[in-house]
Formats: sequence, C-alpha cells, structure tokens
Amino acid sequence: MLIKNQQKLLEQLLSSVNHEQKIWLAGYMQGQIGTVNANTPTGIPNIEKPPAIIYFATETGNAKGLSLQVMKAIKAAGYKVKTSAVNRLKVKDIKPDTMTIFIVSTHGEGDPPESALPFFEDLQNAGDGQLNGLNYAVAGLGDTSYEIFCGAATKMDKELQRLGGKSFQAPLLFDVDYATHTSAWIAQTVKSINDLVGANTSVAEETLSLALEEELIVRTGKGYTRLEPVKGVVKHIVCLNDIDSTRQTFHIEIECEDDIIYTCGDAAGIMLPDKDHNGDNTPRLYSISSSPSYHEGEIHLTVVLATHENEEGGMGYGTYSKYLADRQEGDEIEFYIHQNQIFNLAADNKDIIMIGPGTGIAPFRSFIYERSERGAVGRNWLFFGAQHMHCDFLYQTEWQEHLATETLHKIDLAFSRDQTHKVYVQDRLKEKAKDIVEWIDNGAILYLCGSRDPMSKDIDQALIDIIAAQKSLSPEEATNFVADLEENDRYLKDVY
Repeated sequence: MLIKNQQKLLEQLLSSVNHEQKIWLAGYMQGQIGTVNANTPTGIPNIEKPPAIIYFATETGNAKGLSLQVMKAIKAAGYKVKTSAVNRLKVKDIKPDTMTIFIVSTHGEGDPPESALPFFEDLQNAGDGQLNGLNYAVAGLGDTSYEIFCGAATKMDKELQRLGGKSFQAPLLFDVDYATHTSAWIAQTVKSINDLVGANTSVAEETLSLALEEELIVRTGKGYTRLEPVKGVVKHIVCLNDIDSTRQTFHIEIECEDDIIYTCGDAAGIMLPDKDHNGDNTPRLYSISSSPSYHEGEIHLTVVLATHENEEGGMGYGTYSKYLADRQEGDEIEFYIHQNQIFNLAADNKDIIMIGPGTGIAPFRSFIYERSERGAVGRNWLFFGAQHMHCDFLYQTEWQEHLATETLHKIDLAFSRDQTHKVYVQDRLKEKAKDIVEWIDNGAILYLCGSRDPMSKDIDQALIDIIAAQKSLSPEEATNFVADLEENDRYLKDVY
C-alpha cells in the first residue's frame, strides 16, 4: 500500500516516538480516516464525530481512575474527549450534542459521594425534558454486600431519563472486583458510540489494549476485595482513653500472615465470622493508622466502640466495633485492603495540614510515621479535637515525641468540654487563619478525616470564612476558592 519512501519515513517515525505518542498517533490516524471524502478510493463515508465527555463521581478515586481509562479508549477511536468531576456540574452545563458518560460510585446505603451531592440535588430539581437530545451512558461502582447496590448510579440513570436523555447502552453496575471486568465494558462503550454516529466500529486490538492501560494502580486479587480476604493475628490491643472518658477507643495491631501491600490513606475492610454478624455481613472500613514503611508486616486500626440505646432502654453496641473491641492478643481477624486512590500522602517536599477530630486522627498517624521514615522535608501541621485533654487525647505521647524530633511541626488541639464554652477544631482553625492561608499560598495540601455530618460541613464553612476574611473575598468567591482546592487535589477528604 505504501511506496518505498513512505514506508521508510513511517519506520523512522515509529522508531523515534514513545509509548504515549504511539497512542496519540493511533487516535490521530483514526480521526483522519473518519474525515475522508466518500468519493475517495477507501469508500469510507465522511463521518463527523461529536465530542465526548466523561463525568465521574468518586469517593476514593476508583471512578476517576476508570474515567481516565475510558477517555484513552475513546480518544484512540478518534474522538475529542475529556474527563471532569461532577463536583460543580450543573444540569444546564450538560450539552446535548456531546456524547456523555457518567461513572458513579455509591457511598454507604445507596448515597452518592459527598462531593457529588450538589449535582444530584440539581438533577432532582431540574425540570422534565431539560436534557432532550442527550445521548448518555452510566456505569456504577458499588458493593453487592450492601442492601442498595449502586444506588447512586441507578438514581442518576433514572433522573437523566426523566430529563429527556437517551441511554445509548444499558447501565452497567460493577461489584468490588470491577477492575477485572471493565476492559470489556470500555470496548463495548467505544463500539456503541461508533454505532450511534455511524463510524467505523473496528478498533485495532493493539490500539485498544494500549488505551486500556490503567492510569491509576488498582490492586486486585487476594487481600484486596471482600471476595478474597486474608487473615491476620492480633498482636496488641489497648484502650487509648483514660479514666473519666465517656468513650472507649481501641488501638489494635494486626500481624499479617500474607504479604499485604497498602499505602497511607487506605482502609481495612473487616469481615465478621458467620457466628458474629447477626445478619449484618457488610464489611466495615476502618482507616489504617500504621505506616507501611515504619510498621512493616502490620496494620494498625483506631476503633471507637460505637454505642446506642437499644429497644429495651439499655446500652447497645455497634456490631463491628464491639467485635474488634473484644479481640484478645492471638485472635485471628479476617480483612482486606480497601484502596483509596484520592486520600494519598503528598510528595515529601510538600507541607500538609491534617484535620482529624476523634478517630479521624487514624490516617494522620500513618502519614507522620511514613514521612518520618522517608525523611520528608515538608512541614506537618495537625489539628485534633476530642472532649477532654486528660482522658481523650489519642496517641498523646507519640505526638509529643514527634514534636520533639520535629517530624511534627505544629499541633493545635480543641477539647470541647474542658471549658465552660465548647471549643471545636473549626474554632482553632479560625484562630490560626493567617498562618493557614500562608501555608495554602505556599502550596500546602489540606486533609480532613472524620464524620461527614456535621463535622466535615463545619470545617468546610470554617475554611470558606477564613479564605473570605484573609483574602478579602465574597462568600461566593471564597466558596469557589475552596472548591478549586478540592478539584485540584489540594483539599482531600475521607469522611464517613
């Protein structure tokens, strides 16, 4: 097909480009084929391919990682495509002339991720038919052990249909082992888009395999989903609260029998033995409070014993936290590593601000030990809150040692019941407003871990107030500033 000089030029070009450039070339050539005139010898019609966009709603980064894979495949098929979080998306911003794909994670009992809540509210408030002409597809990431499987994705699909959208392929809902099944779905999605616009449906296998390379590492197999848990043995367990505390918070060290890899920010999914789950066999996630470098061969958990009033008026306990609190040294625990693609430890040269009331302190213990082991040069600032200093200051001795060795540079504490008026972490943030903004302006990464409601909302509002006051911005401008931090991975949350 090619003349001798053309073939030589092509061989020279291919020998000089890297892997990513070959992917770009494949997509470029596919696009060129799509614009050939129908009268040319190829006989391939002139197809104008519409733009495409992939929106993701994510809690731990899995939906974001999958969106990047889909983007590569669609781009390789010759389409202009981009990805975007739904964090600040409005229904009015969705363009019906754009092929639109939504990848949605479900949090808890059928809820969307926290960052996606405003968009879901906007969806529900939008008028019927507002998205007439929209061609879309939905994929959901969830866990079949929950009563409501992929509730956020199914809810979105229902709302998009009500607004006039038309699904160009049936919604696909993935279980926790999604990473082993997504390649076929991505290939089908590319084919469905091509069929819809009348384009060439043959995508070279080599090109597609290149496009499906994972952008983010998703560990699969034994030890990384509830379908294939591993076992560990309790090495040490101790209650961190002192006399007079109204809480019992347990530090639990588990020796791993298998070679389990985890990173700072990951969680452990605890599995109950059949005799203990009392009909509740949905794993519970607990942030890992150990460092993979410093605490080799172990995972540490920081677990508060959850209590409530039972039907008889007596004290009831959370099923999983009571199970863990009752463990003894030598007991066996079944678990898996739940990877968090978003709540990752910053580069060693970056300053970090960690906000972790109560057991929200867990991942930050992991962060500090890991940074200490690495010899990181970035500064570390911790905000911690609890009820009483003398009995609820979790890991107090360790924090004091980190301060002494300058692996922790600043710590601010809020003990709400130690004075007549209650003081919370958000109050300490406001007291240090000037320094916080200075750290942010110098590139610091903010982290928040703890309860979703009301704590995380209170912290969000405190940051907005701080930014507005320190930078002389309107509330709306300050809100956008904080939203920009979140979108640019400079304000990371792990809330529950």
